[in-house]
Amino acid sequence: MTAKEYGEFIVKRKWLSLLFGLLLTVVWVMGLSGLSMNPDNRIFFSKDNPQLLALETLEKTYSRDDNVYLVLAPKDKNVFSGETLAAVREMTDRLWQTPFSSRVDSITNFQWTRSDGDDVIISDLVEEGLITPEIADNAKRVALGEPLIRNLLVDSEGLVTGININIIMPEDPIASGGATIEIMKFIRSEQARFAEVWPNIDLYVSGGVPLTLAFTEVSMKDISTLLPLTLLVIFIIAGIALKAISAAFLTALIAILAAVGMMGAAGYMGVIINAVTSNAPLMLFILSIAHCVHIISTQRQQMRSGIEKKDAIIESLRVNLQPVFITSATTAVGFLSMHFSDSPPFRELGYMLAAGNLIAFVNAVLVLPALLAILPAKVQQKETYFSKSLMEKLSNFVIVKQKMLLPVSSIVIVCLLLGITNIKLDDTWTTYFDKQFEIRAHSDFLEDNLTGLNAIEYSVPAGEDGGINNPTYLANLDKFANWYRTQEGVNHVSVVSDTIKRLNKAMNNDDETFYKIPESQELAAQYLLLYELSVPFGLDLNSSINVSKSATRMTVSVQHASSAHLRSLDAKAQVWLGENIPEFKTVGSGLSVIFAHLSERNINSMLFGSFMALVIISLILIFALKSLPIGLMSLVPNLFPAAMAFGLWGYIVGEVGIAIAVVGAMTLGIVVDDTVHFLSKYLRGRKELNKSPEDATRYAFTTVGFALTVTSCALIGGFMVLASSGFRVNSDLAQLSMITIAFALIADFLFLPPLLMKLENFRNKLNK
Repeated sequence: MTAKEYGEFIVKRKWLSLLFGLLLTVVWVMGLSGLSMNPDNRIFFSKDNPQLLALETLEKTYSRDDNVYLVLAPKDKNVFSGETLAAVREMTDRLWQTPFSSRVDSITNFQWTRSDGDDVIISDLVEEGLITPEIADNAKRVALGEPLIRNLLVDSEGLVTGININIIMPEDPIASGGATIEIMKFIRSEQARFAEVWPNIDLYVSGGVPLTLAFTEVSMKDISTLLPLTLLVIFIIAGIALKAISAAFLTALIAILAAVGMMGAAGYMGVIINAVTSNAPLMLFILSIAHCVHIISTQRQQMRSGIEKKDAIIESLRVNLQPVFITSATTAVGFLSMHFSDSPPFRELGYMLAAGNLIAFVNAVLVLPALLAILPAKVQQKETYFSKSLMEKLSNFVIVKQKMLLPVSSIVIVCLLLGITNIKLDDTWTTYFDKQFEIRAHSDFLEDNLTGLNAIEYSVPAGEDGGINNPTYLANLDKFANWYRTQEGVNHVSVVSDTIKRLNKAMNNDDETFYKIPESQELAAQYLLLYELSVPFGLDLNSSINVSKSATRMTVSVQHASSAHLRSLDAKAQVWLGENIPEFKTVGSGLSVIFAHLSERNINSMLFGSFMALVIISLILIFALKSLPIGLMSLVPNLFPAAMAFGLWGYIVGEVGIAIAVVGAMTLGIVVDDTVHFLSKYLRGRKELNKSPEDATRYAFTTVGFALTVTSCALIGGFMVLASSGFRVNSDLAQLSMITIAFALIADFLFLPPLLMKLENFRNKLNK
């Protein structure tokens, strides 16, 4: 069946075509029940991610600890007043009821170890009862002088204090997601109660669990606000461009049907909705408009020239069916190349958009023409109209200035490409959220005033069971911790050797000269046993020492750390250990470390994916355009836009995260669309109408140039909406895509036509 015969069938069987198209949507809708949500931020990592494997090994050795961190900031800026200490003590007691909590640490329940004659006493720093000025002064003296809690639970000036809740999450990802919601429901109720009971103390909530839930909350906010806004943008652009409200409604309807179908397909695939995949409907809305604009625009052009509505629809399908199919296929290939991403959410986003794009194609060539045939349409006949006049002027400019445009465009491209050298990778996951969200404001306050949210964790081996009591091991551990304390950005190191030194001092009448590692392994073992037997349940060292006592956990907190800084710190630590304590060879892990390596891993994995997409798209274009030279040449203006966008980003912004890895592959399939439509009209002018290269260029501009402008503006407008997302990954992805699409349109108008004419004229000279 030819494209013309297909068009005749759709027009003749319009009601049957419409019914069949809607039935397909019903089939897709049935898959919606398979969708699920999961706020766990570990879904961003592939199962074979080496940093994730290191973290899982550490968690199996000790425990899988997550946390909720509360910062109390008294308005009088005095943590050690009786009122604030009472508030901290009360809140500490209440937070033991937090679901899935294993431990709660604060300055009031800090296990104060001191000598009392021949005895060693271990108790809460602020015990139950009236808090006298003497108790408050003692708490201040001990807390500000204790490295275990200074810059972790209280700042060095006593202005703010923290309460840390250790959470043991279920291992099952779905159960973990449910636990996150349950925990934060409890914390928020306590947060509201605290504000009423203690109005003179500001409370800030951050930590791993609140940040994890923020991934889901941001995606839900985007769905509720950005989706309707995107539909409005599509409606306005389509209405203005096509000069018909009915055309705008039809475009919006096709976009909705495509998005519903895609979500149903995602349900059949078992996709988990998260902060990345939640924006797939929005992105498909943006992509769907292109098919509709090309089909409706051609129909209206035909009707303006005096052709009847039915014949205009048939002609539109004859002219557009192949290029629309090719663009759908190339776009799907671009999205499917995201299969090679190291981050599962981006893989699933690629699967969803590839399926959605093909569903959009089916609706655009089945439901849309059927509705066009059913609904009345009136178009005033005109020989010349604004869009045609505009494109004629642009085509004349390009033809006249072709010798200048090619070298000038090449120089601009090279200059922009140089900007790529300015790009720095930064995946600091704690800053993924916009400052409009409470979690970002609270996290920034925590980092600005108390401690770092980013942590590097080490499991430091002792080499044998019970080896952690060896004075040599403890001395080296202390040496490693002290080295880290001198590094830029490090504000706290949690290490077992500090506890041993404190116990040794207490066992020697609080003599400061004994604040050191004991000389005997037996003494160290006795001190640890004494401590374990003396502290209350939940405040022991089980999360810091493994069962066989052959390794200990060391946690390094880093303030305002970029991903590059975290990678650098761990790399320097590896070098330092190799040179000073080679037996301590260990790998840094933790969520912050995994995110710090995510961009690099994703870029490396996407290089092959992008190459495969390029090869497949090249073959599709060569086959579809039936010309090897033009098929290969068409890739030239499509390879550069993404690179040019990265270059401009490098000049203006400089930093980019995980989004950079997928933008190139994703937009390659999108920007090829304009080239395909332009080349199909150019080749039609050359082969069917026997036009010269210059006249074929003019024909391509006047028949499809305005539609390309409209679809590009729609894509840019849609991605502009997504750029307002409060989730930085989506925002960066949208902004880079906007710039890429803009450069692609410029390249297709100012670079591709001069290149085509130069190639064709060169071939003509050779043939002569």
